[in-house]
Amino acid sequence: MSRKKIAVGPGASSLILIAVVLALSMLTMLTMLSARSDEALALRSLQTRQEVYGLFAAGEKSLAALDAELAACLAEHPEGGEACLAALAERLPAGMTLRGDEVSWSEGDGERTLECAVRILAPGEGGRTAWTRHLLGTPEIWEDEGFDDFEDFGEPEEEPEETEPETEEENGTDGEETGT
Repeated sequence: MSRKKIAVGPGASSLILIAVVLALSMLTMLTMLSARSDEALALRSLQTRQEVYGLFAAGEKSLAALDAELAACLAEHPEGGEACLAALAERLPAGMTLRGDEVSWSEGDGERTLECAVRILAPGEGGRTAWTRHLLGTPEIWEDEGFDDFEDFGEPEEEPEETEPETEEENGTDGEETGT
């Protein structure tokens, strides 16, 4: 038998080198695309956080303005009650509404909205107001009539009823073992 030797010339090594360079170039390009999309995502996340924190800050400023008016009303009517609420209704900051003992308002820039509501506490309850609603969303969420995911926010979850395991007597075996 004769054995033939396969000779690899300079052209084959050049082709392998070109394939390796092209593969590394593609990996470099994919890495750059991934880095750019990560940067864009990080910038969008930063912008969203700044907008959300701005809404929360605006909500707290509105609450401070309401608290100042409420303090003035309580200075005039220290007993609180209906007289204080009537005086507060006349002095509410712009954009706030009073229903019963709850004041509500919304902060927003059109893209996101912060729905806020506080309950006016009676004197001696440990403060003047208590948050009842502090919900962040978009106008599409609030316009949807069926949206009620946050209705039970803050309420304790119902615990499932505990069922007792059946005893042998309830199963009718009276503790007897049966063999099979």
